[in-house]
Amino acid sequence: MANLFTNVLATIILLSGMFLMVLIMHLMLKYRDHTVKLPVDREQLQRIPAYGLQQQIQDLQFDLVAGLTMAVIVVTFPFAYESIVKHISDSSFPIAFAPIVILGLGYCGHKTRKNFSKLTKLRLGHTAEIATANELIGLQALGYQVFHDIQADGFNIDHLAIGKNGVFAIETKGRHKRKRDSKATSATQGKDYQLFYKDGRLCFPSWTETKPIEQAERQAKWVSQWLTKATGQPVFASPVLVFPGWFVTSQTKPPFPILNHKQLVKTIPAVRTQTLSQQQVDAIVYQVAQRCLSKSEVGK
Repeated sequence: MANLFTNVLATIILLSGMFLMVLIMHLMLKYRDHTVKLPVDREQLQRIPAYGLQQQIQDLQFDLVAGLTMAVIVVTFPFAYESIVKHISDSSFPIAFAPIVILGLGYCGHKTRKNFSKLTKLRLGHTAEIATANELIGLQALGYQVFHDIQADGFNIDHLAIGKNGVFAIETKGRHKRKRDSKATSATQGKDYQLFYKDGRLCFPSWTETKPIEQAERQAKWVSQWLTKATGQPVFASPVLVFPGWFVTSQTKPPFPILNHKQLVKTIPAVRTQTLSQQQVDAIVYQVAQRCLSKSEVGK
């Protein structure tokens, strides 16, 4: 019985770090699922080009890392196990290592929590951008040229739509829907998860923001300056701010379109920021395409 207890205790000690990290991720996942949800359903989005291959590549990359990790564990586990069993049997467990173990586990737990939070935000942003890109396919059918993830000076432009009625710098923002806001919003405004613009502020059910508006304006200004210099003709890019999955309205007139992703195809053709000839459109498209293809800052 003593040997069994020793063996079980040694195994628990060896696996305690992994159990702790898994517990932290499980608790964070349960908390996230209990409090928020994605603004759009991923299953209802159209598949982007090479989506299946991308998933297979990600799965294989995970399998490779998992294989390397398992190889290390398989080799070191027996030695570590025997060492711990011996220390327990001899009552000579190195207490001096305890602070190092505690500090190490604390650091790993902190990093796990931080990385999980970052992963949640990246997942939200990715889903929102894919939802917007799906809707922009409708603009392409109307003759617009659409580009995604254009690298700028230390930031990126989520989407650019170029047509004869102007250039549109589209900034997509993903915001989780807080489940506690659902009933309150539906009861008072008749719409589930409503976002409205009023006097320079974005008013969500339980918080307000202004930075996305400033960011969209700043990025559109950068696009205007870059394309004006690159094409040698005045180009005025209009900002567009998109919140996929939210019911978006305005109580005061916004400075530029602030939309749900489903409103893009109807709204952008109706906006007249600049009348462009086909030759001007071609020149702008060429500069954007070159920047998307090259790692260097073409056209600056």
